Amino acid sequence: MGEHPEFTRAVRDLVLAGERFRARAGRRRGLGPTSVTVMTTLLLDGARGPSELAALLDITTASVTELIDRLQVAGLVVRRPHPRDRRRLLVELTERGEQEIEGVFETFTARVEASSGALSADERAAVLGFVERARRSLEEDVAS
Repeated sequence: MGEHPEFTRAVRDLVLAGERFRARAGRRRGLGPTSVTVMTTLLLDGARGPSELAALLDITTASVTELIDRLQVAGLVVRRPHPRDRRRLLVELTERGEQEIEGVFETFTARVEASSGALSADERAAVLGFVERARRSLEEDVAS
């Protein structure tokens, strides 16, 4: 295997560090990494349907149903009827679930913000632009 550009390795290492953070944060709360992802999504984006969550995680709807069942039994999420489509359900965080995942996200936010504090507004905009373009590029690969 040839040399890998320093920039590409740094991005890969950042992604892996994020994955380790998610796994450790979940373990501290008795949650798996997938549960942390679902709960963070519900915190940031609001209630979602099971099929939306399955697509986000790239897992089957049966697997996401099992995951939602476990989170519901733990008192972290609830299923609610969709307000405009009686055939659908939405999954949302309970107050307890929100408190649990807010702690994880606040720690994540504090660490990211601390490491970006020395950046100028233009540098922050450039980094944000890169992150968004890289995410879109990776998602295009997954979608094909």
